[in-house]
Amino acid sequence: MMTTSYISSINFWNAPRTGLNRLQTDLAATNSEIATGRYADVGLELGTKVGTGLGLRQQSAEIDALKSGNGVATLRLKTTQSALSQMQSAADKLLANIVGQPEAQQTAVVETGSNQLTPLVSALNMTMAGQYVFGGANSGAAPIDMAAIDAMRQRLQTDFQAHFGYAPGSPAAATEDPAKMQAFLDTYVDGEFSDTSWGGLSQASGAISSRIALNEEATTSASADARPFAQLTMAYVIASDFKLSSFSPNAQKVANQKVMSLLAAASSGLVTIQADLGRSQDRIAQANDRLDAQKTLLTGEVNDLEAVDPAAAKTKVDALTTQIQMSYALTAQLRQLSLVNYL
Repeated sequence: MMTTSYISSINFWNAPRTGLNRLQTDLAATNSEIATGRYADVGLELGTKVGTGLGLRQQSAEIDALKSGNGVATLRLKTTQSALSQMQSAADKLLANIVGQPEAQQTAVVETGSNQLTPLVSALNMTMAGQYVFGGANSGAAPIDMAAIDAMRQRLQTDFQAHFGYAPGSPAAATEDPAKMQAFLDTYVDGEFSDTSWGGLSQASGAISSRIALNEEATTSASADARPFAQLTMAYVIASDFKLSSFSPNAQKVANQKVMSLLAAASSGLVTIQADLGRSQDRIAQANDRLDAQKTLLTGEVNDLEAVDPAAAKTKVDALTTQIQMSYALTAQLRQLSLVNYL
């Protein structure tokens, strides 16, 4: 039994269109490969190796995140080092001025340290990008509350009157026993600046430890909890709050020596902190160099898996363009096929 199939002009016109969509999709994908240098459909091209490519890209993204974090840490360290340098410079300058004066004139210089307390608190409350540099891990809160410092100073005023029996600046201080001055400093003042007491005045927590490489961490901040900051504050409070010039020369000598000892210890401690942070800065720089080398290696491995051959892709684009043009031309010719043209 003979059968016939239905043939019409519309079937002829639509025949070239059947493959045109595929050609246009392939052309768009190949143009994308030329622009990105990467397979348009990595999964299709790599098959079972696609997991390897994704793993390499994940490692590369982790390196980028580490480099970004190292940039923030480096900026924080530079800001911290600058503040520490200023604190140390102020302490060293005051100490040098005191030492350079005869004993009879040292108290006048010591009392100029009263000007350093507010700048010290301001430096400890320094911010960078909305974070408190000396806040340690608790970088969202101001490390030092000036109101708490003022309350501590008020307690010392009360202790002073209880211990000596008169207010600072009283004429009675002119004959004060130096041993009584030493006892006041050792008992009351040292007590307000012990590690426990200073920890209550400071809202800072421990220094920040940052991950600077795939398997490496480093300390990337300083904390206001550190002992040198308590020592500086103590020196400046002694210099400002007790009217030292009203005391007997021997009592003044005791207080002056206490201030000088605190300034020297604080300066030494600040140098140690700066040295530790400097080593962290060097470690970050070295870690960045290693991360750059690892990123280069990973990028090469990813390219070996996913990169397209630009020449082959260009040839494919040319071939697809030619096929599409031929499809358009054939469609135009088929549209001219009509019995009307032959009647």
